[in-house]
Amino acid sequence: MFAGRLLVLTHVGRRTGRERSTVLEVVFHESDPRLWYVAAAWGEKSDWYRNVKRNPHVQVSVGVKRYLATAETVGVDDAARIHDRYVRDHPLAARFVGWMLGIDLIRSDPRALAERIPLVALTADDPVEPASGAVAPVRTTREQTQATYDRIAPVYEIVEGFWERSAREAGLEALAPRSGERVLDIGCGPGHSMCAIADAIGSDGEVIGVDLSSKMCALARRRLERRAQGLAGWVVQADAVHLPFADCSFDAAFVSFTLELFDTPEIPAVLAECRRVLRPGGRLAVVALDRRVPATVMQRAYERGHERFPQLLDCRPIHVYASMAQAGFSVNAIRHLTLWGLPVAIAIGETLQTARTGEALRASPER
Repeated sequence: MFAGRLLVLTHVGRRTGRERSTVLEVVFHESDPRLWYVAAAWGEKSDWYRNVKRNPHVQVSVGVKRYLATAETVGVDDAARIHDRYVRDHPLAARFVGWMLGIDLIRSDPRALAERIPLVALTADDPVEPASGAVAPVRTTREQTQATYDRIAPVYEIVEGFWERSAREAGLEALAPRSGERVLDIGCGPGHSMCAIADAIGSDGEVIGVDLSSKMCALARRRLERRAQGLAGWVVQADAVHLPFADCSFDAAFVSFTLELFDTPEIPAVLAECRRVLRPGGRLAVVALDRRVPATVMQRAYERGHERFPQLLDCRPIHVYASMAQAGFSVNAIRHLTLWGLPVAIAIGETLQTARTGEALRASPER
């Protein structure tokens, strides 16, 4: 009766910021573009429906494939037409679902159904690697990483900075630092992002950079001093696993091509530190290599290179969306782009007050 017409919707709880999963019947499906229509059978009180209205960036699992998708409420007129088609195409399922809901779907007016049972359209992007997919381990020690970046600091812009620039600028645009904000730049490198943030926040704001490399910190300080007239800004040499800042002390944080440097078990610790130092409603922008399937030729070659030359190719693709969602961020936006054949994700996450204060959550499991 439901063969081939079920999917798993992975969404983010509107109050907890945690990843949730719900099995839903596909009311109607279009293959090009990948588009699924699902119904909130219990109306606007359905927890998953309320969650996707709060955060429309979701994942859809169909069979063995998983897709990033955007959820959008369907208008009443379109929903009525889809309800009418569903009843005609799947009368047995319609009778069963109607019996479960206490509604005669066969004889009900389609528009009345659309008003009572809202529909959501799930528009999918390319397939993504499941979060359980293997991410390559980090093969260098923290000391080796620090020594590498101390060594390449004078030529960083030639070696890596030019390649990263377009994605870094897109990430800053997505973060949209505001006048007067206090912003943290984790893995600030030679300070280009700090200067861009300084332009956005103005003299009433403050930008603080953090980097593991002392040589990178020195470059960032000099660049900031040349750029900043009357700007409150400074640079700290520190490890992002243990940020030397008070709780709830920043409005926003920026992490560009840095999260991938941490081994997989350390990524949750870095993101937890980001949550700790951000104020309720604070924003985190992550720009990182994204592990997706099917992999491009360049991505496969890069991962092999990371395995053989870990100090030269120290970053490796990670699960950006899943890492942020599991760390308690409400991921409000995610953008995908490609740099020289390598998939890159730009994700914007927001902290929630309940998560920040540690208040008891009296929510159902879907929230």
